[in-house]
Amino acid sequence: MLDRDEVYHDLPTLVARKAEKNGDRVALQTRGRALTYAELQRDALRAAQGFAQLGVRKGDKVGFFLYNSVDFVSAWYGLNMLGGVMVPLNTALKGEILRYELEDSDARIVLTDRRLFPTLEEAGTSLGLQKTILYDATGAYASVPGAALAYPDFLGPASAVPDARPPAPQDAASILYTSGTTGPPKGVVIAHEKYLATAKAIAARSRLAPGSVLFTELPLFHCNAQEMTTNVALLNDLTAAYAEWFSASTYWELARELKATHISLLISMINVLYKQPEKTSDREHGVKVALTAGTGKDIWPRFEERFGLTIIELYGMTECGCTTLMNPPDRIKVGSVGTPLEFVEAQVVDDRDEPVPDGTKGELVVRPRSAYSMMIEYYKKPDKTVEAWRNLWFHTGDYVYRDTEGYYYFVDRKKDVIRRRGENIAPYDVELVLNQHPKVFESVVVGVPSPLGEEDVKAYVRLKPGEHVEPRELFEFAAQRMPFFMVPRFVELLDEIPKTSNQKAQRYVLRQRPIGECWDREQLGVQLVRPAR
Repeated sequence: MLDRDEVYHDLPTLVARKAEKNGDRVALQTRGRALTYAELQRDALRAAQGFAQLGVRKGDKVGFFLYNSVDFVSAWYGLNMLGGVMVPLNTALKGEILRYELEDSDARIVLTDRRLFPTLEEAGTSLGLQKTILYDATGAYASVPGAALAYPDFLGPASAVPDARPPAPQDAASILYTSGTTGPPKGVVIAHEKYLATAKAIAARSRLAPGSVLFTELPLFHCNAQEMTTNVALLNDLTAAYAEWFSASTYWELARELKATHISLLISMINVLYKQPEKTSDREHGVKVALTAGTGKDIWPRFEERFGLTIIELYGMTECGCTTLMNPPDRIKVGSVGTPLEFVEAQVVDDRDEPVPDGTKGELVVRPRSAYSMMIEYYKKPDKTVEAWRNLWFHTGDYVYRDTEGYYYFVDRKKDVIRRRGENIAPYDVELVLNQHPKVFESVVVGVPSPLGEEDVKAYVRLKPGEHVEPRELFEFAAQRMPFFMVPRFVELLDEIPKTSNQKAQRYVLRQRPIGECWDREQLGVQLVRPAR
């Protein structure tokens, strides 16, 4: 576990010192693959040499278009050894959104999974990428496309890159894209200090013990798997375990196989796991703690009882710490998202940014207690940065209330972002695609309640005068042009979109409408185009 005299402010130093301390102890594992702390340091050095040979220098951005693997982590840390900046890309991205994030981030080199290479190639024809590095989890590199560099050929010797210096605490380690509400996604610049400050604070409330194994099926392109699993484990001399994607039917089997003691779950995962048929083996695993976001008050105690574990509920977002609020492990309140972690100060405010009394709903605003422990900025968007940090508080866009003991309770979202299966979806991105259909005049997208928790996507569409469209045509048009998780579940045609006097769509009016007479993609049997696995 983390010793009192251990202090870290950058990821490469953490990796190097933990390799010295832990040697042959397993740091990272998946089914059939493991890296010790010494091997993680070795592989990170080899990746650093590889990136250096491609000309990567401090501040350069590299896209990571990858599924979960131990090599994802070693390549990330290796890039950081040069002062390079990781840009992890959602593996469901394609087309215009993928192109946008690559262009906006200034990434000119991309490390991609072989299964995602065709998607990247299609999106990247106009990007002027300098190099694509092809990774294959199976080790099959016999037929690498001519323009790509095979990952084994990319790696260099396991030695330090000359003149490479440890990053400063405020240096960027990554840019993580998060959906905007009225425009394109925004790149959240994350400093080395933030990664470590967050991990230290989460660890203090996670009931960790020597030998704990932190398991996640959440993707490494999100801050959750990066901070709550990977960095928490390494900081405390533990093991981080991964799967490529979430599978409810095999979840507990894999957790047992990997000897997991701690897991990370989002609301959709919680509900799907709970809705699985009960088995006599539901408690036959070693999981003691589930770190969760979105556990309903009713299901919380039943989930704990059925699976024989303790839920520690939390709240967070990419900008202000993957975890910002968290229940104290010895004073958990069912239904609450907890109290502020040690690096953050929080308030509940009204629309004038004035604090509201305890028990009153308002917007959650937060600010750091220590330097660089929250995002540095929105990349190349100073106006959005200033807007989010107005009055020296970061505005989360979420409604909460606080009780008299200082515990916070999530109410709902103030922002227009739709939360579906753990993904943040900007209505703007969905509308942008739907509006490209030749028969569509305009569209407005909102979130509607989902039986699995969080929300489903519903699109209100106004057709051009005199046009008629078959429902399957619209759904298939969307499925071919946007990530599967963004494709609307429901579409309803309207003669007019309700608008304000300045012609802004009245989303709140549309949210209040019942599902009603609309087209349902699932009932029509439209297949979504999911990433290759």
